[in-house]
Amino acid sequence: MLRTREQSQLVEGDVVGAPETIAVMCGRVGSSLNASDLVTAYPWLREVPAVTARYNIAPTDPLLVVDGERADLVRWGIDGGGGELFNLRAETALKGGFYQHLLLTSRVIVPVSHFYEWRTVGSRRLPVAVLRSDGAPISLAGLVGRHDGAPAVTILTTTPNPDLEPLHNRMPVVLSDHDAHAWVRGKLGLDRLASMLTPCPSGFLQLRPAPPLANGVHNEGPELLDPNALPPHYQLDLIG
Repeated sequence: MLRTREQSQLVEGDVVGAPETIAVMCGRVGSSLNASDLVTAYPWLREVPAVTARYNIAPTDPLLVVDGERADLVRWGIDGGGGELFNLRAETALKGGFYQHLLLTSRVIVPVSHFYEWRTVGSRRLPVAVLRSDGAPISLAGLVGRHDGAPAVTILTTTPNPDLEPLHNRMPVVLSDHDAHAWVRGKLGLDRLASMLTPCPSGFLQLRPAPPLANGVHNEGPELLDPNALPPHYQLDLIG
């Protein structure tokens, strides 16, 4: 569905090329969060690195992750079973094997201010920014693995809630504030984890038209969320 800066193939699952794993759900995110935002959202943090606002982060780029004590930047995309793994189905992680081991031992939060989806209207793909309705950071559920021997992260996905269903058949796992704390600080069994790896409630997120600039991975500025940057009649085009 989306390309990385290196035009890599995006996969979601543990087998490259399997029909159900070719499309990637969460393929672009953005973050305008500063250190104060992070400490407010995750008060247990002891260390927060210097972060720069980036409104269009693609797979293979560095992503901020939060564990039970600190925040750090790691590569987006872990070594998977035959290729890079940028998203991982929650159902796959719950089944067993290596990904279940990561689920039980290597959970992190990927804090973002928004992520992107696309609505197809005719031959055009119109970007849509997805934000929390209350303006707070979005806590995406992630797992830390390795890429070429270094720490890296993959984002878990689940079935879509009613807000995202018209856009895609998957969505990233969005944790509630309560679940975010437990996700990285609690000792959780598979039953509890399974209850967290579900779609967030309808209305928890809001969808906002984003300008066509969001289609280009090298466009990373705040204008990607600026309603004044939308072309004329864009909202009508988005509704289709």
